[in-house]
Amino acid sequence: MQWHDLVFSNQRRHKIRRRRAFWLWWWIYIVFTIFFTQALAETPGTRNQLFYHHQPGLNQLGFLWYSLLVLAKSFLLLLTHLFYCSVVIYFLIPRFLLKRKYLSVLAGLLGASVLIIPMGYFLYQFVYPIIDKLFDLNKPIKNIVWVSIDASLLNAIRVTLVASAIILLKRWWLKQKEKEKLEKEKINAELQLLKAQVHPAFLFSTLNNITEHAQAASTKAPEMLIKLSDILSYMLYECDAPKVKLEKELGMVREYMALEKVRQGKRLDMTFQVNGNLNGQLISPLLLLPFIDNSLSFCNNELVEQAWVNIDVTIENNSLSMKIINGVPASLVIDTNRDDESLFNVKKRLELLYPGRHELKINADQELFMIHLNLILEETHQHQATTNPTKPFFSYA
Repeated sequence: MQWHDLVFSNQRRHKIRRRRAFWLWWWIYIVFTIFFTQALAETPGTRNQLFYHHQPGLNQLGFLWYSLLVLAKSFLLLLTHLFYCSVVIYFLIPRFLLKRKYLSVLAGLLGASVLIIPMGYFLYQFVYPIIDKLFDLNKPIKNIVWVSIDASLLNAIRVTLVASAIILLKRWWLKQKEKEKLEKEKINAELQLLKAQVHPAFLFSTLNNITEHAQAASTKAPEMLIKLSDILSYMLYECDAPKVKLEKELGMVREYMALEKVRQGKRLDMTFQVNGNLNGQLISPLLLLPFIDNSLSFCNNELVEQAWVNIDVTIENNSLSMKIINGVPASLVIDTNRDDESLFNVKKRLELLYPGRHELKINADQELFMIHLNLILEETHQHQATTNPTKPFFSYA
């Protein structure tokens, strides 16, 4: 059994263990309090005898028999505290306090207090004298009304305050955890939706291109279908995880770039390089593709006779830097303050997945469009280096 289960679990066996531990602690506290006050009461001096109630028997019975006497009396007193605390914890708090019915709570507390005072008085007036006689003691208690109020009501209020504080703090903590869980589920659902929006735009565009080549009986169509199947395999079987290996993500980007190269042929001048060590770093799936797809969309513009795009990815330890530069028609005016849907979605994913761990710059100059992304990645130490730091992992030129 773990401590978390004992403290927060709602299983019956854990609840019983918590209650037993709490009341055992309180019983021990009562016993030690009685011994402490008895020692002070028997200390010479009028002040101690006035302020502390003297319970007879320690000098007469000795430590062992007096301990048995204290255990018996304290256990009966414990039952009155248990009654008062149970009324508050299991009745007043859930039915009235949590529903903000404060007058009902006050009335319930007054009612429980009225009941527990006679219970304490009954113990000191009738039950405790019988127990004293069993130990051959017969010394009446002075100020029995005040003693019964102090021992029963005031101590019951103390233990009830402690128990109530524990329950309310536990309830607040569980509410916070539930709120965090709901927020996390909401963010995950939003991320899944944003990630899923990458698929349709890319798929429909690629399928349309393959259809055009197939209708023209182009020999490129089969090669494009094979590359598309590799990309779909990655999307379907790898992208369900919150993080994937950077090597696989860059491999998917490579297939996508190869697909575009096959589709556009010599019309597209493409350079794609990955430099640095791939040491098993992890990245959120389909995070880089929208930036590349956005840049290639300029290359598909009919006003561009010779399209070009330069993509450079550098990995250093757990830092990734991606620079994308592509040409745009001179007549095309780009407003970098307004994003298309794909860039808007990927920006939101970056804010949710890499808060404070990314930097994105998008600039448009005359006939140039530039994207610079810096990411702080996660890494797994089980994966070994797969590339030479001085040799590009993949390149088109």
